[in-house]
Amino acid sequence: MKLTTEQIEYVSNYIKSFNIKWYELQVELTDHMVTSMEEIWEKEPELTFHQVKQYAENRFGRNGFKKVEKERRIILHKEFNRSQWKMVVEYLKFPKIVMSILLVVFVYRISFYFEDILLYIKILFGILLVTSVVSIFNWFLYRKINGKRFLALETAFSVNIGSIWFSYWGIFLAKNFIKNLRENHLFFLPFCFFWVLGFLLVITGKHLTNKVASNIKKQYQLK
Repeated sequence: MKLTTEQIEYVSNYIKSFNIKWYELQVELTDHMVTSMEEIWEKEPELTFHQVKQYAENRFGRNGFKKVEKERRIILHKEFNRSQWKMVVEYLKFPKIVMSILLVVFVYRISFYFEDILLYIKILFGILLVTSVVSIFNWFLYRKINGKRFLALETAFSVNIGSIWFSYWGIFLAKNFIKNLRENHLFFLPFCFFWVLGFLLVITGKHLTNKVASNIKKQYQLK
């Protein structure tokens, strides 16, 4: 027995009442619920709409909707992390590695124009921090597409701000090894590599977020 448009809308609103705020999950869970309800109703046509709804919901288990959301968040985070590091690795292979090495050399050479190496390190990792802050600002501006929020886009943004940790650890390690850095300039090279890695995370994170947003618009026919 097929559900009417009004009944499907009721199911959709019911799922939203569980604080499922992500559009793709609302659509997916509604589809699953509707399919399950129609299967149950086909076998037991004497049941009422609300009885069928309850039986279908029971298939998800206790707190089933939120459990699906939690599991999906974990899966997406792992998937996006893997995708981002895969993109970073591409910059460590030929021919892109040439550009990465040149960037390391450039960052290292600029350091000779600074009397205080710690100040230069703070400026370098401060740049990464600023880009992360800009990413957070963009998240607040563009986290909705046509007024709808998407878990995939939210997760991509959270992966995109990983350079914040690079900024923190870069400055933290510099303060702890400042004596070595001032005695031997070669100790600065690992910081150059570390900074370039953080910079690559910024670039790939932005690319990943744009790709996710583009796929969402295409999948749900949004502008």
